Amino acid sequence: MLLYKGWLETRLRLLIWVLMAAFILWSVNSLAARGPLTTIVIAANVGFVVAILAGTLGGAGIVTQRSSLRPATGFHGSTVFTLSLPVTRLRLLAVRVSLSSIELCAGTAALCAATWLLFPVLRSAVTPKEMLEYTLTMAVCGTALHFLTVLLSTFLDDVWRIYGSILVYAAIWWLPGQIPWPRFADIFGAMGKGSPLIAHSMPWNAMVFSLVLTGGLFLAALHIVRRREY
Repeated sequence: MLLYKGWLETRLRLLIWVLMAAFILWSVNSLAARGPLTTIVIAANVGFVVAILAGTLGGAGIVTQRSSLRPATGFHGSTVFTLSLPVTRLRLLAVRVSLSSIELCAGTAALCAATWLLFPVLRSAVTPKEMLEYTLTMAVCGTALHFLTVLLSTFLDDVWRIYGSILVYAAIWWLPGQIPWPRFADIFGAMGKGSPLIAHSMPWNAMVFSLVLTGGLFLAALHIVRRREY
């Protein structure tokens, strides 16, 4: 029941993301007619689209999603019903973020497969093995971004969760180029220039950091939802 309810709340957002991703890929592909297209440009757009998916699904924590496409403040009316179900908040949070994480990984895999099939320059520069490694890298790093938004969704209304996610993602992308920053903590760097698509090697340190960060963010989100009065 929890999985089905979570699917009903996220399926529209997932569909909108698919349509948006298709438009972005089409737009990037159209640039190839105007000049040479590099793997760096392709990787930048794939990373951007994965980040959008991570933020889009990040609201699938405790607070019930709205069917409306417009962000709005306050909790949806069925949030009280969700919290009144005979399950612990740990189970509720775990099921919902597990579902959204599966959707994130599936969407990332589909995006990478479509990118591989759509761009000949990518097939000529990257082996199928490296593309699989790239997909894994994007899924792991994207999950860390996703859980950042999950954490924000535990104490921010819908509209502020969206704005907060944009600001946090922008900071994570911008700061490594401005101040001394551990390479293993550069998530967007691992999704871009440090990825198998560009560096032709796995950013293992960044991936391990992303997994550890994901676990820490989940525990922080659980701590909040257990103590907050909704």
